Amino acid sequence: MMQSMIADDGERYTLQMTHKQGKIACAIIATLVIVSLILTIWGIARQVEIVQLRQQTQLQTEQLKLLQQKTDVLDKKIQNLNQISEENKQMLKGAETGTPSQGGGDGSDPKQPAADSEVSPTVTAAQLSARLSRLDKDAQKLLVSFYTMRNILRDGGAQDIAALQQLNYAAGSGGYSNSTTPSIWPSKGVITSPYGSRVDPVTGSTSAFHEGIDIADDYGTPIVATASGVVTFAGYTDGGYGNLVEIDHGNGFVTRYGHNSAVVVTVGMTVKQGQMIAAMGSTGKSTGAHVHYEVRVNGTPVDPMVFLPISN
Repeated sequence: MMQSMIADDGERYTLQMTHKQGKIACAIIATLVIVSLILTIWGIARQVEIVQLRQQTQLQTEQLKLLQQKTDVLDKKIQNLNQISEENKQMLKGAETGTPSQGGGDGSDPKQPAADSEVSPTVTAAQLSARLSRLDKDAQKLLVSFYTMRNILRDGGAQDIAALQQLNYAAGSGGYSNSTTPSIWPSKGVITSPYGSRVDPVTGSTSAFHEGIDIADDYGTPIVATASGVVTFAGYTDGGYGNLVEIDHGNGFVTRYGHNSAVVVTVGMTVKQGQMIAAMGSTGKSTGAHVHYEVRVNGTPVDPMVFLPISN
């Protein structure tokens, strides 16, 4: 029979147990400590697993978002190609008859993306990415060819052999990347402001129209020419561009690169596609380091995204 007693020694109380009772108490305490450690370790492992699942879900969401953005860009390119193709058909008909042709073409709707852009729901993300890349290269090649053809027809130079040779070169395999049509990214970075209507980041105006795209990265990031051409402006402007470089690529194409921290080309210089022309900065009307990139066709600004590869 176990015995224990509490001895009263004035104001102090002492708990006295038998040796067997002490062993039982120690065993209980050890068990509680072990259980507590197990629960703590399980809780930590569970928390790590939850964090990993959240990160994986976030990564998958970002990947799907990126693929969706690339799909949207490709759809825009295809729509643009359909519209230009229709214009070319109308001009060719007018050239054949001697009068401007009205109506129809083949009845296709230039606002509708190509049916081939639909993707099976069973396709993997990797397969989708590869297909987007392939379609983007094809669309880019056609875009250069169609724009060149349209400019030749518009200028009435359909008999210009040199221009036709350039057209054939642009339409050939791989040749478009070396043409005078903008077809590469002006810098690495992320797009912080797209082409079109927006809220002005400086004035807060809700009726502002952005004539290019903003690509942000570290201060001093190299800015390159997106196509071969001749520099027509290189220096500081009184407008919002800050330090600006403007390049004339011929065939109606002009590109602009604004807010540079430094300009490394001069007016009249001939530059090649991919050649560094400036360093990224925040001069002029700017809230941070980025390049404002514009593409103009016959003096009219167009969305640069229709000329850019889907990755930079």
